[in-house]
Amino acid sequence: MKLLLSLVSAVLLFAADGTGEAQTGTWEIVTPKAAFSPRDTAEAFVHEGRMWLSNGYYHNNTLSRDLWSSADGVDWTLVNGQTPYDGYSEMVIYQKAMWAVKKSVWTSTDGKQWTRVLEQTPFGVRGYGEVVVHDGQMWQLGSGADVWKSRDGKVWECVCKEAPYGARFSAGVVVFRDRLWVMGGTLDAPNTPPEKSYPKKTSYNDVWSSADGVKWERVTAQAAWAARLWFPVEVYRGKMWVLGGFDNAHATNFGDVWFSEDGKEWSPLQTEAGFSPRHEPSVYVHADRLWVVAGNAGEANWKVRNDAWRLALP
Repeated sequence: MKLLLSLVSAVLLFAADGTGEAQTGTWEIVTPKAAFSPRDTAEAFVHEGRMWLSNGYYHNNTLSRDLWSSADGVDWTLVNGQTPYDGYSEMVIYQKAMWAVKKSVWTSTDGKQWTRVLEQTPFGVRGYGEVVVHDGQMWQLGSGADVWKSRDGKVWECVCKEAPYGARFSAGVVVFRDRLWVMGGTLDAPNTPPEKSYPKKTSYNDVWSSADGVKWERVTAQAAWAARLWFPVEVYRGKMWVLGGFDNAHATNFGDVWFSEDGKEWSPLQTEAGFSPRHEPSVYVHADRLWVVAGNAGEANWKVRNDAWRLALP
């Protein structure tokens, strides 16, 4: 009977609450200090059963050009100490290989040996965009109003020059249920009143979706989570997850976690403790866990981390 009640309780924690789904979980710290140096804006991807961490920012615009991997989040192995691709390249797994996309395009099967596929992309250097895989192709979007796609990394087609969400910067991008999703981020225009940290920018918490990258639907003008930039979006257990980010209006970091099955109704993850508020962490779905690694947890002064956390759900 006690076992049955425990199982029922676990199911209830997962059950609908009327506005979305009530969800609890426990964040576990796997390591407070990984082997790689503290950083934010490091690109994250999962390949052949391992989490990979590429490049990253340190104070005073110091760029780490390395590439690390780990199977458990505790032991990290340096795979490449001087990556040849552009710094802060967007990373993606496509056709069973690693791809690095920014000003140029590179590919590799092991992270050690890299081949340059394209010297100059038509969209050029973009800050805080994303490259994702959708409909059997690589897509570049989330930084600017344009949307690009490619089947081979050499030829890129602009499928949309002016998406209705505008020239977004630091937006969240993800592929979910065979659709492209763009949410949050900023536009280059002052808010009323001006936002505290970057007063010439306005932050958003809207959500947009498209099946083809051409026609976009605004799913909601205001999600339940506060407007933010520099935040990751990941797909985990059949839901989209928004994790942390930067609150430009108040010049502080978020430490909250939200999830949704449709992009319109969002619910908060209820946990007693977890990772410290931060923006630009590296996020993975690995070994049936949602992981948050490194990131910028500073307030008045930036403070980058090299810790690793994972979420355990009922």
